Amino acid sequence: MPDIALAVLAISVLIVLVALLQPLSTRLSLPHSVLIAGLGIAIGSIGSATGAIGGGGPLSEFAHAVTGGEIRSEAILHIFLPILLFEAGLHMDVRRMMDDGATILTLAVVAVLVCSLVVGIALWGTSSHGLVLCLLLGAIVATTDPAAVIGIFRDAGAPRRLTILVEGESLLNDAAAITLYIVLVGLLTAGASAGHGEADAGGAPLLFLRFFIGGGLFGFIAGRLAFMVMRPLNRYPVAEVAFTLALPYIAYVVAERYLHVSGVVAVVTVALVVGSTGRVRISAEGWEGLEKVWALLGFCASTLIFIFAAMLVPEFLRDATVEDGVLLLVLISAAFIARAIVLWGLLPVLTWLKVAQPVSTPYRLVILWGGLRGAVTLALALAVSENPLLGTEATHFVVVLATGFVLWTLLINATTLRMVMRSLGLNALSPTELALRDRALHQAREGIAERIEEIAEEQHLSPEVAKEAAEAYRSRLSGLASRPFMLDPKERERMGLMALANRERDLVVEHFDQKLMSRRTTADLLAQVGRLHDAAMTGGRAGYLAAASRNIDFGPGFRLAIMLQRSTGWEGPLSGSIADRLEMLKVARMMIEMLKRHAEAEMRRLLGAEVWQSLDAVLTTRLDAIIAAIEALRLQYPDYERRMSERFLRWAALRLESAEYDELRNQQFISGEIYEDLQRDVGRLYETLQRRPQLDLGLGTAELVRRLPFFQGLSEERIEQICKLLKPIFAVPGEVIVQAGDRGDTMYFISSGAVEIGRGGRKFRLGRGDFFGEMALLISGRRTATVTAIAFCKLLALTARDLSVLASAHPDLRRTIAEIARARSAETERTISALGEEEAV
Repeated sequence: MPDIALAVLAISVLIVLVALLQPLSTRLSLPHSVLIAGLGIAIGSIGSATGAIGGGGPLSEFAHAVTGGEIRSEAILHIFLPILLFEAGLHMDVRRMMDDGATILTLAVVAVLVCSLVVGIALWGTSSHGLVLCLLLGAIVATTDPAAVIGIFRDAGAPRRLTILVEGESLLNDAAAITLYIVLVGLLTAGASAGHGEADAGGAPLLFLRFFIGGGLFGFIAGRLAFMVMRPLNRYPVAEVAFTLALPYIAYVVAERYLHVSGVVAVVTVALVVGSTGRVRISAEGWEGLEKVWALLGFCASTLIFIFAAMLVPEFLRDATVEDGVLLLVLISAAFIARAIVLWGLLPVLTWLKVAQPVSTPYRLVILWGGLRGAVTLALALAVSENPLLGTEATHFVVVLATGFVLWTLLINATTLRMVMRSLGLNALSPTELALRDRALHQAREGIAERIEEIAEEQHLSPEVAKEAAEAYRSRLSGLASRPFMLDPKERERMGLMALANRERDLVVEHFDQKLMSRRTTADLLAQVGRLHDAAMTGGRAGYLAAASRNIDFGPGFRLAIMLQRSTGWEGPLSGSIADRLEMLKVARMMIEMLKRHAEAEMRRLLGAEVWQSLDAVLTTRLDAIIAAIEALRLQYPDYERRMSERFLRWAALRLESAEYDELRNQQFISGEIYEDLQRDVGRLYETLQRRPQLDLGLGTAELVRRLPFFQGLSEERIEQICKLLKPIFAVPGEVIVQAGDRGDTMYFISSGAVEIGRGGRKFRLGRGDFFGEMALLISGRRTATVTAIAFCKLLALTARDLSVLASAHPDLRRTIAEIARARSAETERTISALGEEEAV
């Protein structure tokens, strides 16, 4: 059999063995990574032994098929590492990771630097090797293995936040450690090629920052560009998945080879970009396929890289000495001390500065003990052994100690991590979770007991048998019934709000998958739901309502669009922002109405009538605010709101039509050819609906001037002259247009909408045809009142300079403005005086 065929067979057998190790790890209560490492070491030992004694046979052939072709670090790092990093980043919950962003960055980036420094100094003082080489070993052993520890967490039922912290640390930790490794190797090889031991390390910090930050920037840009390139592939799910297969390799090679920045950081960043926004930028079919394909690739890559690296362990440790054993103890102690410095020294400082959430002592103990090392550490050690410029002693020092440290964490830390978690109580449900679990079990089992009797009747089974089975099932409820539902109503309400946020997220994703909303709206709503969940978790009802209010406020993008319209007259961004807002509000209204039905059907049963009423009131408050916001837009743009409603209904009709064809195809009423033809018609119609109707803001100056009674009766020539002096302005509800005390140089005519004037403790409103802000211009003083928009307003602004031009050309208009201003000022003064007399009485 040719060697290549034997190698393919050997790798296939490895994958089969790895798959079979999963149930074995469960049976033996050992981490899967420990068994994989054991398999790799066994294969490496067999290969070394058969090679040394010249043995033959199938076992020898298998071992040499895997190990005979030299395993090189470049193959491991360039073939497997991009897959490993991309798959890990793709499934990271970026929003949850950002909640602990400061903590994760400290554990990942700062901890790598601290580990390299502490280990480097400790070994520098106890060995004969130089400081840079010792720092290099510190960087190599700073990489933690997410696959090893997360599997243990999952089996042990670790809290979600603890898993997020360790996942985020492991992902970014590899990027930081490998970047530092490249910098330090460069210093060592530069010194060796120059004829002395080590190069000057003064520029290392800047080099590290350039590698790390440069890789991150390139990865972010590459991720965004990837979505632009993928846009035409939206109707081709297989092509979308294929595109993502090439993406990590392109990012890695371009960053390393052409931009000379960290390819590892670039791949991690690309993965986070795709994972955080791909759900709404890739078709539902493409995303489902992408998740499955990358889960398989990640499993294969992580296991194969671990096996290939572990196979080198026998060779690495073949020449180990007693002195190496002593240095290994120093390395283990220093690595744990470095990790403890970060966990008990730096994290409390971040909490004190209020830039990070507190991390409990049990969490810190598990993170300390759970810093397992694995394939990446061994692969970097292999890369050192292949570098001829580092010398035999240096490579022996790095390879033996790194390998010994990996074995220590796998054989000691990994095998005892579950026991540590149990002793700290981190695998047990909290009292809140236990109470909700009991409630859910009671509700579910009671309903199932009733259903058993119905099934027996449907299947014509004996009533006695049905009764016995139902009673046996109800007996399982006796223990739960004896424990009252002790959870505090406020806590139940908080849990209910979090559950509603999770359900709302599912509804948003379902409607996007059914093509009932645009990608932009889906992304906005998912971000809003994330804020609702986090606010409910930390602030309960008050936090949830505050987040809901912020969700319908005018965001920075909307404000920027208004600034562009006012400063440049460019209406495009503002028109798009208003259209986005209307679409988002209408979909959000639909989501909340569905949530209200869900809350009544499920929450009342699980959390009790009192909590259900509270949740319903919260949803009603949200719904009222959204309806008011929609009504404000509808009053300003009724025709556009009607066209958007019609578009949504046509969108829903197309989805129903597509579902009907699916059902006909499933029932074999139509052939595959007919089905594809019908779905192509639906797809073409759907593409036309993707193009949203254009919104005309109606800010044409001439049109606005003609609406004003103040200028009616003027000739077209005079209106044209006035239009040249007036500037159209758009204002949103709640916006302060004029602030009392400011020096004013502009007056405003209200073409549509309404404003509220606040002066001297009194408030009154002005509407279409009125004007305000003229007093500061007429008397050249400061503003005497605050003016706030209470609806969407179309205004015409007239500056002091243009007022002089208008007055010289049309003195009658100036006199009219002055007369109205004097009358308004006198009326206001009389009102304020009357209010003062009432207060005195």
